[in-house]
Amino acid sequence: MKTKLYHISHSSIKLFQRIKNLVSRFLDPNFDTFKKFEFKAVPTDQMNDLRKLRYVRDLELAKYGFINTALKEQLAHLKSRDLLFQKDQGIVPVGRISVHEDENKLIKLLLGYNKTEDRAYMSFYNVNNCPVWHNYATSLLKETVQRLYPSISDHLFMKHRYFERDVEHLDSGIQKKLRRLFNGALQNIHSHNRYLKNGIQPIMLPVGKLPKLSNRLPIQFKQGPEGLFVPVTIGKNFVVLTPYLKVANEKNRLYLSVQEFRSLLEQKSISVLAETRYGVSLGIHGNKIYLKATDGGANTDSLKHWMLLDDFLESKNVPKRLKYEVAKNLVEKKDFMVVLDEIPIRATKDILLLKKHYASGRTYFAVKQNGKKPKPADYRPITDLRDKYPQHYAAYREYVNKANSLQPLRAKEKRGINISF
Repeated sequence: MKTKLYHISHSSIKLFQRIKNLVSRFLDPNFDTFKKFEFKAVPTDQMNDLRKLRYVRDLELAKYGFINTALKEQLAHLKSRDLLFQKDQGIVPVGRISVHEDENKLIKLLLGYNKTEDRAYMSFYNVNNCPVWHNYATSLLKETVQRLYPSISDHLFMKHRYFERDVEHLDSGIQKKLRRLFNGALQNIHSHNRYLKNGIQPIMLPVGKLPKLSNRLPIQFKQGPEGLFVPVTIGKNFVVLTPYLKVANEKNRLYLSVQEFRSLLEQKSISVLAETRYGVSLGIHGNKIYLKATDGGANTDSLKHWMLLDDFLESKNVPKRLKYEVAKNLVEKKDFMVVLDEIPIRATKDILLLKKHYASGRTYFAVKQNGKKPKPADYRPITDLRDKYPQHYAAYREYVNKANSLQPLRAKEKRGINISF
């Protein structure tokens, strides 16, 4: 009984499909051409055209009343691929972000936007050279990025490119939205993988020639994502820096002379501790002492840039009088002021500046008013503060009490700076 029903079913399918194919010969000229010239000539398992594979299905059904499993699976595969291609056609590529370890690319993220749906998409891999798109979600991005590990080092780095030309036909409001999306993706990737944070290259003190810096790893000039830049070009007379976690444009790209870049590295590398009365600033980096002419201070070309104290004392280009002042007062007498803290004064725009005289350990003060920086000679003993500035004295006492009660160790360390000569 079952066999009889089976034959009736297949006979019905064959009859129906033959009628359908007869109609297709007149409505679709390509079907008739395929039947005559390609149906037997091209192996089915080598056919990657969904339309032609459907022709094969219709001809097989008309002949046998069924199709085999291999043909069903290939039809399903090509149908999925076709849907993938159709989805890709409606998505505008926005930008590409890749994570690397040296020359090895660990992942490539493609961001896209569908204008009809007003929705952002992302893709981590391709099938048949076509991106597999997923709805953009920071949770999926975080989960994917956290799984990235280096194999031969302790750091990774990113490369990124924003497709400005692909999105320029969109409304200006959408373009701004996509730029924020791309910048946000960069920051999310960087913040969720500690090996990317390890990829920030250290800034070395530019003594002599500029240090050799990687044009792939970022430099941290100031705190936060805004302070990360990549030195894309270091020429003989100029340096070009681009933002690491932002779409680069003419407004945020930095074009610096070598002198400006050197000063930027010096400011980041050396912590300024003191200014002397004879126009020399004292700085420290890696437990070494450096000297530099204070703005408007010592007039000597040899101190335009930071110089090691030992190199300064041995240099033949330094004026003998300045060398004597440094050797006598700074090295021997330790007569200089070390910066302690700055205290904003409520209800005024004044700032109370505190310094400690290194040799005696006494605290001195000066008041910064209207943004004007006081000179070294303007500093007075802290004992004079109560009589000269009663309101400032109250703020100073509040600052001391808070430091002693809440942060005793930190305050003690801050006041106990040790410098070895």
